[in-house]
Amino acid sequence: MKHQLAGKAFHSEFLAAVEKHCEQEISACYQCGKCSAGCPVFEDMAIAPNRVIRMVQLGLKEDALKNEMIWCCAGCSACTCRCPIGIDLARMMDTLRQMATHDGVPMPPDGARVFTFFQAFLDSVREFGRLSEVALMGSYNINSGRIMTNVVKAPWFLLKGKVGIIPHKIKRTDRLKRVFRRIEEIEGS
Repeated sequence: MKHQLAGKAFHSEFLAAVEKHCEQEISACYQCGKCSAGCPVFEDMAIAPNRVIRMVQLGLKEDALKNEMIWCCAGCSACTCRCPIGIDLARMMDTLRQMATHDGVPMPPDGARVFTFFQAFLDSVREFGRLSEVALMGSYNINSGRIMTNVVKAPWFLLKGKVGIIPHKIKRTDRLKRVFRRIEEIEGS
């Protein structure tokens, strides 16, 4: 697949694979920077979202899959809403995370913590059908190895009634678990 960029044609199997997997025309990005300007996590990252796109465009697979931005992306789609040509950048970041996982690329430390939080959130929703803050905090603290995180704040949340000790569970969580299984089947194929 050949693409035009800055007047020079280049070929990138990585770009073609990303575009195919996320069904986005990443090569169309002209680096306006609006995605980076709207990103809520950009201030804490070394690499801006538009730079990740540029890495993909240039076929820099190793650089794109090893950077922390793909793991720390909040998935809020602020970038997608701001893109003048409609690239779903959040979807591309998800694709890059899947590719990195598939290729065995280790996560950077900050990315690992964010991913651990993400997994704890999904596990809570899968189990209870909704978010349980206590389950989320407990799972994150144990799985991240940061056992004492939120321990100081927890009594205040409990006393003020902001967090319940017993998680609320929706009826028919079996339906939700089927949805999760189906998504895992789709992602596995």
